Amino acid sequence: MPKQPFSEKSVPSFADAPAAVLIAGDVEFFVEEAVARAREALADGDTEVLVFDDDAPAEAVSDALLNRSLFSPRRLVQLDVSRVVGTDKPADLLDAAIEAWELGTPAGRRAAFKAARALLAALDLPSSGNSEENAEAAARKTRRKDEAPLLAEILKELPPEGAGAGAVLKAALRAVLAREHNDGTVALLTAVKPPSGVDLIKEIEKKGLILEASVGDEPEPALRRLANARAKEREVVLEPAAVERLIKRTDAKAASFASELEKLLEWAGKGGRIRAADVDSNVQDEASEDIYEFFEAIGRREAKDALARLERLFEEGRDVSAGDLAVETDRDWPAKFLGMLTAEVRRMLLIRSRLDESGGPGGFDAQMSYSTFQARLLPRLMAPATPFGRSPFETAQGRPVHPFALYRAAQRSSRYTAPQLARALARAAEVDVKLKDSAPILETLTAYVGELIAGT
Repeated sequence: MPKQPFSEKSVPSFADAPAAVLIAGDVEFFVEEAVARAREALADGDTEVLVFDDDAPAEAVSDALLNRSLFSPRRLVQLDVSRVVGTDKPADLLDAAIEAWELGTPAGRRAAFKAARALLAALDLPSSGNSEENAEAAARKTRRKDEAPLLAEILKELPPEGAGAGAVLKAALRAVLAREHNDGTVALLTAVKPPSGVDLIKEIEKKGLILEASVGDEPEPALRRLANARAKEREVVLEPAAVERLIKRTDAKAASFASELEKLLEWAGKGGRIRAADVDSNVQDEASEDIYEFFEAIGRREAKDALARLERLFEEGRDVSAGDLAVETDRDWPAKFLGMLTAEVRRMLLIRSRLDESGGPGGFDAQMSYSTFQARLLPRLMAPATPFGRSPFETAQGRPVHPFALYRAAQRSSRYTAPQLARALARAAEVDVKLKDSAPILETLTAYVGELIAGT
């Protein structure tokens, strides 16, 4: 059956559950939260619950999956299958193993061993193989050759799983999936960042149930919960202002937030404190908003995306860029922004009008390739316009605008008519007057952008 977002309602009763339920996600913390809730929903007083950790012998797990309980009518077997399905990005597993190992803590060692096992599985390397040879092969395949010695150190201390442990687990899981329905045993599986193309994942999706654990559409509460839980585990004081700053710096992206949080906790150390200023000093800002992406949303006439980006462009403390160039969002930012938007609308109108001169849209459509645009339409745009003797697409210094900028503007203009763009350009003067008369900035600009996209 198709993948579904995780919720308590998405977890079936034990009687209605398929033989295997996989809970997957990008962040381990939220996968762990979801599986705990799923376990409560599936298990009742008559259910035997077996939870296997990463060090559990494959034979013991296989026995639990394939044989019915002697003490209860129902058995729920929980295990992490990351070590047998791997990940789409083995390099991430190698990095995770080394970062965890360098913590030098028991929890770090366990995390390093877990990532190392998943790495070996992802690269189809034998867990019982020579440590140095496996490390060199893994480092070479992931283009992390300098990390081979440290990875070899981890693999030397990796608790043995027994020959063919991964194959034993895969065989047991496939036998479980072969059942049309659970026969009293349900496998409750977890995986972080599982690859979609692996056969075992495809089989679970086809014959079982995959629930995706995420932070949802409103991630901030979940990210605060993650931060507070991890800080408590590591005995670090994490100031609320630091959490808010980290949410903003990582653009509330769960995987980035979790990764940067771990680095900060390691930096602070046991008994340390993390302040907002520490986040600024140690975390690269991923939350800058590119005004060109806002223009693209206008070109697609996607009001929801455009208005969300508009709000972000005026969010206090958020960096703004125009491609690779930083934009100053000082006191004059509203007027500067309106000027940039008006210039883009004017460019779209000029292109729309120039292409319309030959009748119709001038042979342009949004799917036209850049090379075709350069060969077929660019000469028309750059031809001198009567009576000015120069192209309207030259800069004040007489230099032509970059052809790709014109191509993108042509794509955006293709979804509008010239009269629609002309009305929007005329209204820009009204908006400018309103802003100078102290009208609410965001509300005024939102109304203008909404009317532009609607073409009214």
